[in-house]
Amino acid sequence: MQTIRLYKRIALMLLALLMFAGLGCTRGASPSATQSIEPIVIATDAPEATALITPVPQPQLKYIFLFIGDGMGPAQIQTTSEALVAGGRKPLSFLDFPVKGSQKTASYDGSVTDSAAASTAMSTGKKTINGYLGLDSDKNRIETIAEALRNAGRKIGILTTVSLDHATPAGFFAHVDSRRSYATITDDLFASGFDFFAGGGFHSTPDAADRALENGYTLIHSFEEAPVSTDGNLILSSNLIFGDYGLLPAIDGGARANWLKKATDLAIARLTTPDGFFMMVEGGRVDYFCHYNDAGSFVAELIDMDEAVQSALAFYAQHPQETLILVTADHETGDVSLTAGDRTALLKQIISSDISDNTLVQECLAAKTPFEEALPLFASAFGLDNLTDDETALLKEAYIKTFYQNRPGNNDEEYGTYEPITTACIDLVAARAGVRFGSGGHTGIDVPVYAIGVGSEFFAGNYENTNLYDALLQAIATYPLS
Repeated sequence: MQTIRLYKRIALMLLALLMFAGLGCTRGASPSATQSIEPIVIATDAPEATALITPVPQPQLKYIFLFIGDGMGPAQIQTTSEALVAGGRKPLSFLDFPVKGSQKTASYDGSVTDSAAASTAMSTGKKTINGYLGLDSDKNRIETIAEALRNAGRKIGILTTVSLDHATPAGFFAHVDSRRSYATITDDLFASGFDFFAGGGFHSTPDAADRALENGYTLIHSFEEAPVSTDGNLILSSNLIFGDYGLLPAIDGGARANWLKKATDLAIARLTTPDGFFMMVEGGRVDYFCHYNDAGSFVAELIDMDEAVQSALAFYAQHPQETLILVTADHETGDVSLTAGDRTALLKQIISSDISDNTLVQECLAAKTPFEEALPLFASAFGLDNLTDDETALLKEAYIKTFYQNRPGNNDEEYGTYEPITTACIDLVAARAGVRFGSGGHTGIDVPVYAIGVGSEFFAGNYENTNLYDALLQAIATYPLS
């Protein structure tokens, strides 16, 4: 055994010497001076290695978000972003979208548009007469982008902070010659077969629950009632209603806080399928508070809509090769402009002019509260700290007028939409913030368009609002579903 081991050891030593000599051990020796040897090949059963190349997925436009800030012009956007930054917060999320455009908003005859004509133009690609929904100027029915995509197999969602039968949402499913034909608009809503609706109730449909059931919809009034299953059509008709004009104002908080974001999250959960979706989400009360020159409240509504945009952006981050997000407006309201001022004043206000009239004012009137006791209540609600003598005098005069206006038998309406003390408070907030209103109506100012995602390149430039429809069709055709 020892002899065998010795022979093996000698053989290994000889092999090592031969290999060492063959490779050449002299430092600096040229290749020609070395002995050429054949490489040793080790047999293996493994296949020859090849580089693995992961194919880059081709973009396909599967998911479309269209956000509409009703009445949201460029000044409203600037006002809100500057207030957020001044308050140490991030500006509106959609300002960073890579594609920016703008659209003209005039209706068919060149008039300043209303929401019905503007919504119809964007949803159908046809200009029409103010008040018309889903009809051209000759009252011919026009298919909307939502209806076309429904017919192509996509899920459809319509979300708003105003009533479900209001002009902007109705522009995507209704076909009537009067935006005030609420019962007919609701008929069209149920007949649409769209998968998800969310908003602030109906004007003229007290039997909405029965009608919904008859047309294959589950109708709920809060997020807690949402069914676990995402099968079937759903209507969220919120019970957070103020008057007949949709949801409570965002600025008043409470259960209303984050409502549009929650509705968008619910829509995403229900509509996301391999066939894709189209979702229109409206911040509807921006317009309302611009009409009545309540700057703090319109800023809160715009921030509320931006929270919903952020939900869409989170979805986009997960589906960047399949998602398009658009943010625009139907028109501008209020002829808003900016001067120097403390924009944070807009974030200090914590009550809407509506709720001020219905709570603070009514309570003070009922109790006949002296001005000195009422002043801290209004100052706190509207964020009016460090009042000057002139500001205090202005508020006192308005408070006295409020009592005068509400005397029994007095029908004097000279003081405007809101109670004089409420009007004085919102005017003072706007003055401190450097916000000016040139009117209480719609204007012909061009409105911005922001776009990100698949097909966003088609939304750059300045164009008529009908181009929104055309650009959507072009984007869908360019990036079809596989």
